[in-house]
Amino acid sequence: MHQMTSEQAIARLGKRPPVAASKLLGSEPLEIDAARSFARMAFLGKAEFCTAQGVLHGGFLSAMMDEAMAIAATAAKNFDYVVPTLEMKTSYLAPVPPGRLIAEGQVVKAGQRVVYLEGKLFNTEGALAATATATAHFRKALWK
Repeated sequence: MHQMTSEQAIARLGKRPPVAASKLLGSEPLEIDAARSFARMAFLGKAEFCTAQGVLHGGFLSAMMDEAMAIAATAAKNFDYVVPTLEMKTSYLAPVPPGRLIAEGQVVKAGQRVVYLEGKLFNTEGALAATATATAHFRKALWK
C-alpha cells in the first residue's frame, strides 16, 4: 500500500463517524504523516473549559493530546483501527489561557496490539505547555 499524503490522511480521517468529544474540543487536523506515525492538531480551548483562575482545566488539555496521539497511532493503519488508551501520564508545564492550541502526537513504538505514544501541547503563543505519554491498544474499528 502506498503512503498517504497529509491531505489524503486528513480526508480519510474525515470519513470516520463523528466523535462528539472532538467536536466539543474544536478538533482540526493540520498535518498527519502516516509514514512517521505523527499528527499535529489544532484545538479550541474555550472559556467554559477554564478553572476559577481563568486557565484551561488540565483534563481538557489531556484530552487534546490523547486525540492527537490516537490519530498518530491509527494513521499508519489507514484509520481502520481505534486505540483505546490503557494508561496516560500528563505533565503540566505552564498555565494555559483559552484560545487556539496545537497538540502533537507521535508513536514511540508500536507492536501488533500495543502502542506507546508521546504527546505535546503548545499554548496560544506556541510555547510548550504540557506533555504526555500513553499506552494504547489497537482494536479493529467497528465501522469497518
